[in-house]
Amino acid sequence: MTGRTALSSNGRIGGPYPTKAPLLSVSSSPIQKRDDRMRPPTNKEKSMMKRKWQSVTFLILILSSVSVAQAQNVKITPVGARTGDFCGTDRAMVFEDPTGVRILYDPGRTMTGGNDPRLRDIHVILISHAHVDHLGDTRMMQDPNSPNASCGFGVAGPAGISSPNTVTAEIAAAKNSAVIAGGPLATFLGVKIAAQLGSLNTAACPGAGLGNEMTVPRIAPCTAGVGLGAKRTVRHVSANQGVQIAAVSADHPNDLSTTFLTDPERTNLASNGISAYIGLANGFVVTFTNGLKVYLSGDTGLTSEMSTVVNGFYGANLAVLNVGDIFTTGAEEGAFAVLNMIRPAAVIPSHVNEAATTGGVLNPTSRTALFVDLVSAGSVPFGDLRDRFLPPRKIPVYLPLSGITMEFDGDAQCVSGCG
Repeated sequence: MTGRTALSSNGRIGGPYPTKAPLLSVSSSPIQKRDDRMRPPTNKEKSMMKRKWQSVTFLILILSSVSVAQAQNVKITPVGARTGDFCGTDRAMVFEDPTGVRILYDPGRTMTGGNDPRLRDIHVILISHAHVDHLGDTRMMQDPNSPNASCGFGVAGPAGISSPNTVTAEIAAAKNSAVIAGGPLATFLGVKIAAQLGSLNTAACPGAGLGNEMTVPRIAPCTAGVGLGAKRTVRHVSANQGVQIAAVSADHPNDLSTTFLTDPERTNLASNGISAYIGLANGFVVTFTNGLKVYLSGDTGLTSEMSTVVNGFYGANLAVLNVGDIFTTGAEEGAFAVLNMIRPAAVIPSHVNEAATTGGVLNPTSRTALFVDLVSAGSVPFGDLRDRFLPPRKIPVYLPLSGITMEFDGDAQCVSGCG
């Protein structure tokens, strides 16, 4: 069905009109009878017609109506190792809400420091867990705009210089950011931010009202713990509505490298081949003011909560999924999660631990290409009335090319920057 009413063979909408009824019926009765086709509809038929029109009206509304809020877009800008590419060490993304709230997710090892010019204002930093490639144990020592910038992983990745207080703390100190993470990790980062600033401590972020709301910009950095199934709200001081940040489960270790510790703990733990455990790893579901709901998976394997919580409760419609394999879900597992559990409107791969693109073009033999192919080959139902009229929908995959800003409306439709 295309949405247009079909024309009959005689050119009229809905088919030929009934012919004129005969003066006498075929029976011997002298009473003229109306053609059955001209009789008024019964109550049952009226009810069926009403339901059909309601269904069509509802479908039209779904397909064509866009609210004022949804007309405003969330901007997503990857901050990676080489501008225009998706590289092996890339983790960081900046999300900008229509109200102006700017959120940095997992800074990692592709920042040149707390004042990296690509960052601009950062009101909030979200940290999924304590591993060095997410907190940032080194500052990147290459120009991301250089065509010769390294894009690989491991020894093929960009060179860096040690950041003893974490790159996260450097950015928070420079930008007066609110750092949101699991409780023990947030406490640890508060100590590191204070060390970076040379102060005694870092304040706890406020959390007012039912939504645990804080306002930004802030005049000093702060830290905020958030547990699984809990949430905080960040509202720009000039706005009436805030961005909700909820913590969700991620099945992954959350041990802290001894690099960040002081003695005697550093020496004692390192000599025993262990590191400090610092609470639970987590992902996030971020609900923006235009209605976009972004699932940030963090490092995780397959978990049933992708279906029951991320999809079933929060209804995330854009997924940023870590699919590097070995340490997280792989390409096959990630595609299964997208098509069968999360079922978003769109997906952005992350944490692929390989040079996924060259010159912005997907490398065909990469793990990332396999993920894209598997997701693109599948389809999922809409889960609403559209399933009666339309074939199953496809889920587009958008590559996070560093420095290229993508814009998404509230329905997770990419309206700019997605190629």
